[in-house]
Amino acid sequence: MVVRTNTAFSAEHLRFLIYIRAVGTGPKGNRPLTKEETKDAFSLILERRIPDTLISAFLLGWRVQGESEEELSGCVEYLAEQLISKKRQGVEIGYPMDGKTKFFPIMLKAAEHLPDLEIHAAYDLPLGPKYGSTLNEFQVTTPNLTLHHRRDLLSGLSDLTPLRNDIGIRTAFNTLEKLNFLAPVALIGMHHAPYFDLYATLYTPYYKRLVIVQGHEGTPEIVKKTKYKIVENGETTTHYIDPEEFGIEPIVTKEEMTVEEMVALMNNPDENLAKMVRLNAAFLGFVAGKYQTIKEGMACLQA
Repeated sequence: MVVRTNTAFSAEHLRFLIYIRAVGTGPKGNRPLTKEETKDAFSLILERRIPDTLISAFLLGWRVQGESEEELSGCVEYLAEQLISKKRQGVEIGYPMDGKTKFFPIMLKAAEHLPDLEIHAAYDLPLGPKYGSTLNEFQVTTPNLTLHHRRDLLSGLSDLTPLRNDIGIRTAFNTLEKLNFLAPVALIGMHHAPYFDLYATLYTPYYKRLVIVQGHEGTPEIVKKTKYKIVENGETTTHYIDPEEFGIEPIVTKEEMTVEEMVALMNNPDENLAKMVRLNAAFLGFVAGKYQTIKEGMACLQA
């Protein structure tokens, strides 16, 4: 069979069309990409060596087909190769890039209680379909906390934000962009239980200790009884943290808030909220290895 192509297409364009056909041909023609194919596709996308029309077609087809663990592993491996040489000390907090809409980012406020711990997190422009308030909008200036604009970490990924917002749906990038290999220890949040095992598989090779939290708004923040897993030394253990065990009332966050309302709440917490911030600080210190237990952290922070 003769396959005709546009003679104006570059070799990279033609190669990427193979990946689009793999995820967007239909049930009879679709197939998962190999790990190496996914790494190549990611490099072509993030280095912007192909037109945006191809990127959009690929992301939509890939989303509908569903990303395999091997494909996502190839993406993470590519990202690690680009970023891991910039690894720093301390702990990295993996926030979703779609921002906050119902409560301020507690972990940023918690950093104030841990002045000797180096803390990192990344942010970018507001991302749809949620379009929440991003970390930099809260103007936290704690000296031990560094907020990295993703443009400075991996500009190609940051440059995709407008295109992704034009598409208007979640893509594989929403799964893969929370962690940026900024520290040897990572704390990452997620919404849905299946991501416990997925994140453990994808990120364990790159972190000394990984803590995965089914926290508030897909963040690693604690506002009520919350499940988390620790991945360390080849073992995964499951735990729960319940604020009520520390005499703290759970916080109900159903209504959306403006960034001004969230900042006002962050800067003027009532007694219960101040305790909740301290609990999150104890948890963050425990994750980083500063405290042996969360209870120890609470005791130290109350002293």
